[in-house]
Amino acid sequence: MTLDELKERWNQELSYRGRCIQCDSERVWYNGIRLRTATLRDGDRSVFVGDIPVRRLLCGDCSARWSHPPTGVPWRAHYQPCVVAEAVVTDVLDGNVCDATVAKEHGCHRRTLLRWVARVARVAEPAELMRRVLLESETPVLPAAPPTVRPRRSAALMALGQRAIWVLLLLEVLTSLVGLSPPGLRHTSRFLPAHVSPSEAAA
Repeated sequence: MTLDELKERWNQELSYRGRCIQCDSERVWYNGIRLRTATLRDGDRSVFVGDIPVRRLLCGDCSARWSHPPTGVPWRAHYQPCVVAEAVVTDVLDGNVCDATVAKEHGCHRRTLLRWVARVARVAEPAELMRRVLLESETPVLPAAPPTVRPRRSAALMALGQRAIWVLLLLEVLTSLVGLSPPGLRHTSRFLPAHVSPSEAAA
């Protein structure tokens, strides 16, 4: 979905009410609109968007307040999973670019990019994700291993990058198996224990 299509969808979603997230009541009222910022993918570019409208809602029964996340902006963190996943894959696998170049292309600092690699690698144990793949697919066939990461001076960074790529690959496989839309990083809360934050990788 292009950025223009997303903007059209965001405006349409301002009429959303739904049910209360606390008590499931249908007595849900509009409680204003706030604007937020985020960096998203638009085609093959990462772009900063400074005026994303977010519908705020209020329950008429239990007084719960919450916001309805706009399409394509599932995380409360600024950098969305589509950006984090793309940046990590490019940084870890593309031997023709350096960390600083990848970071600039995605609108972040080099140290932020390296934190993403480390945090994606820690999202889950690849072995646990592999077990989930086997359970969801109900077959003994495992996905092919991802490509080898680009050379680095630090063996530790290479190992971290290889693990991050395994995590992203297995999340994509799981996402496809259950019929969800990519990127798989967006759906970590579905596949991992409740104590793992779905936005941990971009914190």
